[in-house]
Amino acid sequence: MAADEWPQRLIRFTDWSRAEATAVEHLLPVLIAHESELAQWSFLRKFPWWRLRYRAAGPDTSKALDAALDELVDAGVLASWTRGIYEPEETAFGGPAAMKIGHTLFHYDSRHLLEEAARQRTVSGPQLGRRELAVLLLSVAMRAAGLDWYEQGDVWARIAAERPGDEVCGPQRHRAAVHRLMTVDVSTTSRSVTQGRLAPLAEWIATFEWFGQQLADLNRQGRLERGLRAVIAHHGIFHFNRLGLPAQDQRTLSTLAKEVVMGTSDNTASTRAEGTASTTVNGVNSDTIEAPSADRLRAQLIDHLVETGCVRTPRVEEAMRTVPRHLFVPNAPLEKAYGNTPVDTKFDGSGRSISCASQPDIVAMMLEQLDVQPGQKILELGAGTGFNAGLLGYLVGETGHVTTIDVDEDIVDGARGGLAAAGIHNVEVVLGDGAVGHASNTPYDRIEATVGAHGVPHAWLDQLAPGGRLLTPLRLRGSVSRSIAFENQDGAWRSVGSQMNTFMPLRRGIADDPRVFVPLDPDNTVTLVTNGDQKVDADALRDIFRQPRAEAWTDVTFRGPESAEYLELWLACAMPNGLSRMPAKPEAIEKGLVTAPYPSSTAVFEGGTLTYLTRRPYAKKAPDGATLYEFGVIGHGTDAEALVGDVADQIRTWDQHFRALDVGFEIQPLDATPLAPKPGRFTFDNPLNRIVIEWQ
Repeated sequence: MAADEWPQRLIRFTDWSRAEATAVEHLLPVLIAHESELAQWSFLRKFPWWRLRYRAAGPDTSKALDAALDELVDAGVLASWTRGIYEPEETAFGGPAAMKIGHTLFHYDSRHLLEEAARQRTVSGPQLGRRELAVLLLSVAMRAAGLDWYEQGDVWARIAAERPGDEVCGPQRHRAAVHRLMTVDVSTTSRSVTQGRLAPLAEWIATFEWFGQQLADLNRQGRLERGLRAVIAHHGIFHFNRLGLPAQDQRTLSTLAKEVVMGTSDNTASTRAEGTASTTVNGVNSDTIEAPSADRLRAQLIDHLVETGCVRTPRVEEAMRTVPRHLFVPNAPLEKAYGNTPVDTKFDGSGRSISCASQPDIVAMMLEQLDVQPGQKILELGAGTGFNAGLLGYLVGETGHVTTIDVDEDIVDGARGGLAAAGIHNVEVVLGDGAVGHASNTPYDRIEATVGAHGVPHAWLDQLAPGGRLLTPLRLRGSVSRSIAFENQDGAWRSVGSQMNTFMPLRRGIADDPRVFVPLDPDNTVTLVTNGDQKVDADALRDIFRQPRAEAWTDVTFRGPESAEYLELWLACAMPNGLSRMPAKPEAIEKGLVTAPYPSSTAVFEGGTLTYLTRRPYAKKAPDGATLYEFGVIGHGTDAEALVGDVADQIRTWDQHFRALDVGFEIQPLDATPLAPKPGRFTFDNPLNRIVIEWQ
């Protein structure tokens, strides 16, 4: 490899729409773990690949990184990767000295982006979106490079000319928002930087300030081999790419920024030393530059949901293509509003989410399960943002009606605002306890709970019309839940379909289903999620991973993309204390505290002993050559050997006798005559009902 060439890895993700989330969860920890060997690394997005470039500190660097990428492919996290060579564009970036500065920017820009994406998962309240960050950071670089107001406008014009897309005619409020971002005070004494919304971005901002200053120094020394503005414009395009902004958004932003400059007679220099009036980011939210790309992003999301089979019928597809999700999550960036991920909207005192806009594929799946018809009356329990109610309103049409309920006044107000913004008028939002339903509008043709429940409140069944359908995410045991559609068949409430699903639990009502989060290590990197139907001794499980370890493998295998949801359900039923989620942070895996824990419901615990599921590539391939993954059990604690053996035995029992069977569910009153026991039949009482789960 030539001295001016770098190694490059072309990485293909299993789901392009989740590429960044996958990079945050799995790729960033790998890069950080090998940081001493990677002098610099950065990435670019080029569908269907991410291009990972790095400078190797030694001959073994590529081997270690390649082995880590192989593990991610084997685990189904990545689809594939291939080797390549990165040839730096020295001329475009201003020559060798400027290219060296550029590589430093590429590295820190890539790292700050992924770290900020990880941070935003853990915080509440509005955050700057990608479009705002693009304008802010590039403006910081231009000011640091000493470009005056009109020179900055020329840079934005150069970027706009290179970006394909429709002509932009944005409203004045968009240009005003861009102007605030272009002139925001990022000095070290600024309140926005020291204690405001820019505080988490201080190092990222400092990187772009350093970059602008370094380019300006090269220019003054006569060592910049291309015009300063042209070099910054070229960097702007690469920065847009790392942020994941679509080409139309890039054109829109750069055009608006150009118009801010060229469309005004204000020629005040923008550098702070020259007296520019600076602003703060107060009032600049992530929805200020939205319209040009919302329709396109929504279309891309629904295309994906259709391709993956989440959307199956034309009416559900039409509803999801029509109702704009971003109007219901106004503080979320458009990329997040139209990503296939939940959008958290409310948090409790500990910072855990208690309300969100559900993941779009789950929304679509439940709409398909519900089978809404025009003219029907619908009751939704859990208004949330109001987006799902808006979809229901679209599906029932002008002759139908939707009632949606939530327990928090601020959530109710937000849902009403979203529905009004979307122009949906056949939905009534009610403040109240969803567990008691809403008798005023009964009977309902469909009742949909978009909150998790452990038992089925009697009011939900009582308020259904004859022939009606109830759809509820029912937490069956431990953390295992399913979205189950029930209909009354010969006087019995039996399932007509179910899908794996988990929702926020009901709160502050007669069907309250609280969770308890038990830290399992001193650094809180691994947490056990428990529920009211489970007996947990938190003190006995504290620092459990220091206790003796046991391990067993089962010879029970799955293909990489194959769901193990019915194995989870079996273990939840068969183990005395059910099956629980055990989320682990990347650092817990990096330091060997836990070994590749299965990411869904995974943990079984009894007293001072805990086990969790894990997987590894199996020695044999499937008949068609596909890779298989074997389930194993790892345990810690005083009775680890015994509990590991019990869990492994149940996995084998399910595989040998019940894997090929369907599962049915039934709701019975607590005083019903108990069913005769039989293999594969389980009955569990909760405070409201008896739930029968049967492999048949």
